[in-house]
Amino acid sequence: MKSRHSASDLSTLLLLSLLLLSATASSHVPLMAGDNDNISRAMHISDADKSWAVYGLLPEQAAHYYSLDRKDGERIYLSLFKTADPGEKGYKPSLLLMGPGLKEDIKPDNLPTLPPGALQLNLLRGDEKTAATATYEPFGPSSFIELAGINITAPEAGRYYAAVYGSAPESIGNNSSHVSGGGGHYGLAVGYKEEFSFTDRFLTPLRLISVYLWEGQSLGMILIPYLLAEAIALLFFWRGSRRTYFCLAGSLAGFLFLATSASVFNQMVFSLTRAPFGPEVYITLAIGAFHALLGVASIRLARGEAGILQRALLAVIGTIALLAGSGLIIGPLLSMAASFLPSRRGNIFARRKDGDL
Repeated sequence: MKSRHSASDLSTLLLLSLLLLSATASSHVPLMAGDNDNISRAMHISDADKSWAVYGLLPEQAAHYYSLDRKDGERIYLSLFKTADPGEKGYKPSLLLMGPGLKEDIKPDNLPTLPPGALQLNLLRGDEKTAATATYEPFGPSSFIELAGINITAPEAGRYYAAVYGSAPESIGNNSSHVSGGGGHYGLAVGYKEEFSFTDRFLTPLRLISVYLWEGQSLGMILIPYLLAEAIALLFFWRGSRRTYFCLAGSLAGFLFLATSASVFNQMVFSLTRAPFGPEVYITLAIGAFHALLGVASIRLARGEAGILQRALLAVIGTIALLAGSGLIIGPLLSMAASFLPSRRGNIFARRKDGDL
């Protein structure tokens, strides 16, 4: 009877996993900007079709640069946004595209300092957007305010440069990292194909920590659900009757999955203090519930009999959690490790004696 219930629970979990993994593929892959304050050190986007979201901190009167290679007729999609932090309400950077064959709509008095071979680039300003309210993003979750966008087809093959700047465009191209003061946090979405690689899936939860810091949150606020969860897991283990390596690893994994669920709900509430409530919130609720389901299933298995089926289920749950970004990588690894760790006496390959757990 227990085997039937376990198989049924696993089937339900696998179905929910497929739905969640297909849903999370609809979000951007987060990246952090760095050391790209000169066009000669522009951050290169290797796949400009794939949807990326680059987050950065731009000093006052500075510029950050990004490069992408396009063939004739390929799509160039850029979207500039900023944090919904009320403290940066008046901050409004601009977006500029530089490249061959563009229909130039801006003519600075002084030519920008460009790398060799790029002196013939034309300039195209991004279309400004007047968003009255912040946008809620359900997969992080997070919130942001859209500022400008460019959505064109490349008129010629070559390398294009995107510049995010907070000063007059005449100053672009020069190193401007020395200027500081009234800058702010911005984000640049590049590409239109929303897809996640295997590496993206399990690294995204770690990258999201940088995104939450970009939003103005403290590291303690971000990590406290995980620290509390592991403390509770150790307390339950110490007070429990099944003190085995199998139980310890499985319990720690399960509570990390629960912590991911708590973190999702925590970020949802935080984002809704800046963005209006909408139907996207229900997507976040489903994601949080899924992580909670992984946690409950892992804890139940870890505190039960360490049989072959239970070990196999923990390995499957660990794999699902790794792909779903649950447990900050450590949780899935602990769940998969539990499937091989010994019980009180012996291990998975040993013959179980009466009284073994």
